[in-house]
Amino acid sequence: MYEVNEICKDGESLPLTTDGRLRVVFIGTGSAFAKRRRQSNMLIIQGDHHVLVDCGTQGPLALTDIGLNVLKVRCYLPTHSHADHIGGLEEVALMNRYTPNSTKPQMIVLRDYQDSLWTKSLSGGAEFCEANQGRPLQLADFFEILRPKSIQFDGRKFWEYQHGPIKIDIMRTRHFPDTAISVDESQWCSGVMINNKVWISGDTMFDADYPARFAEIAEIMFHDCQLFYGGVHASYQELMTLPTSIREKMFLYHYGDNWDKPETWVNDTHEFSGDPVKDGFLGWAEQQVAYDFLP
Repeated sequence: MYEVNEICKDGESLPLTTDGRLRVVFIGTGSAFAKRRRQSNMLIIQGDHHVLVDCGTQGPLALTDIGLNVLKVRCYLPTHSHADHIGGLEEVALMNRYTPNSTKPQMIVLRDYQDSLWTKSLSGGAEFCEANQGRPLQLADFFEILRPKSIQFDGRKFWEYQHGPIKIDIMRTRHFPDTAISVDESQWCSGVMINNKVWISGDTMFDADYPARFAEIAEIMFHDCQLFYGGVHASYQELMTLPTSIREKMFLYHYGDNWDKPETWVNDTHEFSGDPVKDGFLGWAEQQVAYDFLP
């Protein structure tokens, strides 16, 4: 069971601890180029441990919205290398390295993805920040690397990391390029399952088998959703084809700025209203509230 609770009452900062309950807070719920609700990055908090899943270009700003900053968040998990998911990590790296008395934050990352994340995205602004040290800097100079272990689940390969009381299962998704017909043809992208309670799709093209695989396990599901058909995200139209039993456990996130104006994206030919509650979902994922799970 879960509750949706208000956070940051009277301007208070979001605590990065809980009384032992699992807490999920979306610091943003918007799509890559959204301006109204930041980008889809989320804090996972339980006990004395926390993880920020993705830190996009607006991630540092979204943290200030809830009274935090990139020096206070101590653990990061990037799902893939689009800027709305990793665009804030350069600030994380440089602020923590060059702010007096700061220490390395942690990063949960697979070895193979670590290499491409650094060489193809983050190294350009960071590897030559210091002179005369004898070698270019590496990701491990900026982050303490936490390595998930490979596991098998339902005949498929997953990765798992136990971060204090937070169990994180990582699974591949088929996100980009748009021609990919399997995860093997896709660039690295992942979704996560938290404590066998919360399933977050990560960015993915529509694949009905993907949410179906976790629907019986998860108490609550969050699926990324674009408001038009085609491209590299599941569309509202496609998600409407999921069984009622799955939709009724599912919030939608990663939506465009016109999510609340269905007349701009719902056509007369569509057999849905554009109101996710009326259409059988739990609703739009909300920014800056806490999804709190009972023990």
